[in-house]
Amino acid sequence: MAKIKFTDKGIKALAGKPHPKRIDYFDADRSGLCLTIGPRAAVWYVFRRIDGKLVRLRIGAWPEYGIKKARTKAGRVEEDIEAGKHPKPQQARQKADKRHSREVDYARLFERAAEAWQEHHLPGLADQTQTMYKRACRRLVAEFEGRDIGTIKRGELVRFLDSLKAASESGVPANHAAATIRLIFGYAADRLELETNPAAGLKNPAKVKSRDRVLSRAEIRIVWRAAEMAGYPYGHAIRFQLCTGQRIGEIGDIRRDDLEGDSWKLSRTKTGKRIDVYLAHHARSILDDCPDFGDDAPFFSASSQSLDDGTQRARSLQPDGFHLALKRHIRPRLDAAAHELDLPRIREHWTPHDLRRTVRSGLTGWAGVFPDIAERTINHSIGGIRAVYDHADYRAHEAEALKAWDAELSRILAGEQATVVPMRRAMT
Repeated sequence: MAKIKFTDKGIKALAGKPHPKRIDYFDADRSGLCLTIGPRAAVWYVFRRIDGKLVRLRIGAWPEYGIKKARTKAGRVEEDIEAGKHPKPQQARQKADKRHSREVDYARLFERAAEAWQEHHLPGLADQTQTMYKRACRRLVAEFEGRDIGTIKRGELVRFLDSLKAASESGVPANHAAATIRLIFGYAADRLELETNPAAGLKNPAKVKSRDRVLSRAEIRIVWRAAEMAGYPYGHAIRFQLCTGQRIGEIGDIRRDDLEGDSWKLSRTKTGKRIDVYLAHHARSILDDCPDFGDDAPFFSASSQSLDDGTQRARSLQPDGFHLALKRHIRPRLDAAAHELDLPRIREHWTPHDLRRTVRSGLTGWAGVFPDIAERTINHSIGGIRAVYDHADYRAHEAEALKAWDAELSRILAGEQATVVPMRRAMT
């Protein structure tokens, strides 16, 4: 067991020579200290007998550990052995502590915390609600990716929300982001031992006014005609919403195997409640005019997605895409539709949700449907004590309501004026 006097220059020369196999070089000045040089690295070890057994204990890699540092560490190992401490368990504990520390550090990255929160919070929520939270998470990750969530300050969150508010007319995206921030940081505070929660009590940055926009009969005619001009798929989807009054995200996901007889078995809803939507003449005609992509495929599709087997499948219209689709396909045709129908231009902004509100108002105001039935027809939840006690089957009433609306829609498209229809007579 040859010993050599280590110098920095000598070690560098040794490490520069090829070593097909590991070779141990022992320190002449520190008993038991050894530099093992192999094909890929040079590592310091110290050899000591513990309980009669010769044990090789790792000190560290050269050049991170120089001669002085390696000798100092070897001395500490000897002190631990003399004190009755076995270095192997100590090293294992240190390694485990480092691994745990790395895992904690990884979990505290903002994008990891956001991902963990989504896995915990989103299952069970309605598809549209999940989409809203995921959209907000994408914005947040784009802003704070790579940051330890515990280092993010309240002021940074406020400034980020202010920037979202400034970029939106409605302020709704900023409020959605604020709600998501509160939930993510609340989750992280409980599980990642944050010293403080910078999002505690964080307020929504925008005061959003509830919309009350309802389209007139003339405006419905214009939108319908513009949608006809736009054609499939967005024009068909917008007209289908005017027929049924359902949420645009739910309409975008209607599939052929959701149909049973004259009804659309709508189960993927915001409320989580199943509803049978009767398909009257106009609604059925629109679906019949859609391309057939297969029984399990959507009626309305503007793109496809690749499957694991290499085939393509039609992709449902996404709620996020309607804002841009309206801007590209429907709104540019509104003036031409108004001119063709010899009607005044639509000057006030409208959204797909305004069309849903228009159908709900028209059900009662023009078609004479009882308000309670009209609410159920567009799948609004009935709350309070009635939600506890009233479990009657309203499907027949809802079907009659949509038949009445379909007849009224025909009169609207024909340019007829509204007439006051007594509700009792309309529902008999």
